[in-house]
Amino acid sequence: MVSIKSWADRVERGQTAVIVGLSMIVLVTLVGLVIDGGFAWGRQRQTQNGSDSVAKAGTIVIQHHLAEQGSPTDGTVACAVDEAADFNEVDLTSAQYTDHEGAVLGPVGACGSTAAIPDGAQGVKATTEQTFDTFVAGVFGMGTFRAVADATAVVAAQVDICPASAGCGVLPVTFPQTFDVCDTTNAQYPFGELDVDGVWEPFELLPPGAVLGPDNLAILPLCPDNPGSVGWLDFGCGNLATHIETPCNGSIPIPSWEQTHTGNINCCEAELNALAGNLWGVAEDGEDGDKVVMIPIHNNTCSDQPADTDPTCEPLDAEWSGEGNNNFFHMVFWVGFKIDQAHVSGSDIACEQPDGAPQLINPGGGVGCLKGWILDRFDAPGSVEIGPIDPGDPVTTIVALIE
Repeated sequence: MVSIKSWADRVERGQTAVIVGLSMIVLVTLVGLVIDGGFAWGRQRQTQNGSDSVAKAGTIVIQHHLAEQGSPTDGTVACAVDEAADFNEVDLTSAQYTDHEGAVLGPVGACGSTAAIPDGAQGVKATTEQTFDTFVAGVFGMGTFRAVADATAVVAAQVDICPASAGCGVLPVTFPQTFDVCDTTNAQYPFGELDVDGVWEPFELLPPGAVLGPDNLAILPLCPDNPGSVGWLDFGCGNLATHIETPCNGSIPIPSWEQTHTGNINCCEAELNALAGNLWGVAEDGEDGDKVVMIPIHNNTCSDQPADTDPTCEPLDAEWSGEGNNNFFHMVFWVGFKIDQAHVSGSDIACEQPDGAPQLINPGGGVGCLKGWILDRFDAPGSVEIGPIDPGDPVTTIVALIE
């Protein structure tokens, strides 16, 4: 005869076994998720790295094609992407040519093909995948997982001093990173900082898509009496007028120390205004409109030239030292500046009047100014512009991942 107590004990033990069993299933499932999920994440990362490498490998061949180095073909690109996929242990699902913006032009052919690389091809989009076994998920019918990744790389022009698409060059004048306005206000403004509050302030960088007009026009005073206020520079391609009419487009690193120019700095108002349109306060585009130029921004001066990587003037001289010609300015970034007006003859009343800000208040007699819009900023170690490049174009190129 079974007592009520012993029967209850057996029921309790049976319930405990069921609960333990269910708990074990939940625990194994969670452990499986952790193990298989972590492993899957690692394989996804490996697959993405593989796609990046494959896209870059094919694009390097296109870079050689654009630089007219050797005679690469469609087959050369195909072999490069195949080898990169094998090296990274991923399966290459597809490889496609793209233009400079990543738009697909057509498939890459087979390794050994003698077909030409298509016109307009400037990059490669690669899709790779990996299929791998699971550790625990197989218990639930998921014996394998698959990781898939895309990547697009393009050949880009390396911009040291001027975006090629703007057709511009360097303006041989530099302004300080923290601007001391040379008038009776003695105001200071940071130069080239991004507008973060939606209210433009003098010398702020305008956000992309901003409507250019008199309300966000910057007045850049040309202060003649302080080595840290402004400097006319010598990039080695003639006098100041020549610098402006035919801008130097050599390679200038960021950062660098650049030397001031000798000669009359008031010589060039006509040359500067040739870069501006005819309507003041209006951002005119087109061949006869306002031109974009690159202007370097400095954070120190020195009477001798330190190494480009050294931001200080010591022990050569005190910080912000040196006066007049042959002084050196430490360039830390560049801005793209759309010129609206140039007034450099001194005592220019337009610098004290609209349009633009900050309007100068009782400046010294030798003070002129530039008026325009600060559109872009190029920081160390240099900037990249992605635009169309034709074979043989005289530009420095790099391979850049864009997706």
